[in-house]
Amino acid sequence: MLKKSVWLGALFFVVFLPATMAAAGLMHGMWWNDRSIVAELELQDAEKKELEERYIESRRKMIEQKSEVERQRFELDLLLGSPDVDRQKIMTRFDSLEQARAELSRTRFEMLLEVRKIIGPERFQGLKNMHRDKRRKSRERY
Repeated sequence: MLKKSVWLGALFFVVFLPATMAAAGLMHGMWWNDRSIVAELELQDAEKKELEERYIESRRKMIEQKSEVERQRFELDLLLGSPDVDRQKIMTRFDSLEQARAELSRTRFEMLLEVRKIIGPERFQGLKNMHRDKRRKSRERY
């Protein structure tokens, strides 16, 4: 049972972590309010408004989910710190923590897909390229 849980956890990270990192990195901030990005992508006011609405909706959900992740982490820490170690309870709590993390990751990725849907695949690729170039320039400074 433990081996299965460890393998499932490892599989989860291999599958979802890159998508989560991409979503978190690309979606940092409200980039649709940046004039240079708006000009380069030729964003329309209606698109900016829709991006703003989806962002607010997504942020509210992520705030709740982050809170749940922290709660699950706290509960797991309590179990791990107790003198009586009940392996099954610990693993069940660990699974709950991983589920909370997965839900948060899914919400981040869903926002990424919403952005792609709103601005279209071509401009989405342009946004990714801008983000990549910005990261590269940032790294070159240091």
